[in-house]
Amino acid sequence: MLKSKFSKCFLIVLCLFVSVNVFALTWAELKAQIEAKYSSFSDEVNDMEMVMEAETKAMEGMQGPGPSEIKMFRKGNKYRMEMKMSMPEGAGMPAGMGDMTNIMIFDGKDLWSVNQFAGKTKIEADADAAKGDQMNWWKDMPENGKIIGSEKIGDKDCYVVEAWDIDTSSIKTGEENKIKGWIEKGTLLLIQSEFRGAKDETFKAVNSNFQKVEKWELPYTTEIYTGGKLITKTAIKTLKINQGLSDELFDADKVKVETKGIPGMPGIPGMEGMMEKFKQGQ
Repeated sequence: MLKSKFSKCFLIVLCLFVSVNVFALTWAELKAQIEAKYSSFSDEVNDMEMVMEAETKAMEGMQGPGPSEIKMFRKGNKYRMEMKMSMPEGAGMPAGMGDMTNIMIFDGKDLWSVNQFAGKTKIEADADAAKGDQMNWWKDMPENGKIIGSEKIGDKDCYVVEAWDIDTSSIKTGEENKIKGWIEKGTLLLIQSEFRGAKDETFKAVNSNFQKVEKWELPYTTEIYTGGKLITKTAIKTLKINQGLSDELFDADKVKVETKGIPGMPGIPGMEGMMEKFKQGQ
C-alpha cells in the first residue's frame, strides 16, 4: 500500500517536472537550433532553379485566373520569378487576353517588374522584403517570440511559437499583429504559420510533401487559407541547385519584351487600359 502511494506520488512529481521543463526551451534557443541545422543551405547552395504550378481560387466577385506556371531562379541575394498565367474572360477581363507573363527581378539592390503591358517598372520596396528569403524563414519570426505550447498538425508533433510583428506599419498593435508558427519537433521544419494581412484578415499557410534536396528537407506543397477557405495552392514540379546560373538572368535590362495594348481596346495601351476597363465595370 505504502509502495503504491509512493509510486503515485513519484509519477505526479515526474509529470509536474516534465510539464515544467517541456517548455523551458525558449524561442531564442529553438531559433538557434533551427539556424544551426539549416543555415548552411544559404552557404552551400550557390544558385537554385525551380518550376512550380500555382492555382488561385476565385475570390468573391472575381473570376480567378487559370493555373499558373512559376519559374524561380536564385543566386546569392538575387532572384528572378517568371509567372505565366491564363487570363479568364468575363468578370471585367477583356476578351482575347490569352496568356500573360510577368517577370519580377531583384538584382540585389532594386526590385523590377517586366511584362508586355507596362514594360519595365521599378517597384519601391524595402530591400529585405524584396529579397523574399523563404529558405531562412525563421529570420522573419521576431525576437519577442515565445513557445506557448505543443500541438499536433496531422501526424506531426509541433512546438507552437507566438510572436508580435512590431515592425509592420500596416498592421495594428496588440492581438491583431500576432504571428504564430508550428514547428515540428526533431526535424525543426515549419509545418504551419498564421499571420495578419493588410486588411486585418487572418491567413494560414500550410507546408506539406517535404522532400530531400541534398541534405535539406523542403516543402514541395504550400496551401494558403483565409476564412477557412483555400485561396492558393503551390506545388514544386522540379528543383535544381548549383547549376551555374548566369548573372544576366538577374539584369532587368537584359529582358526582351514587346510592349502591347489590351486586346479589344484600341487607343488605350497597357495596364492603364486594363484599369479603365475595371472602372467601367465592363
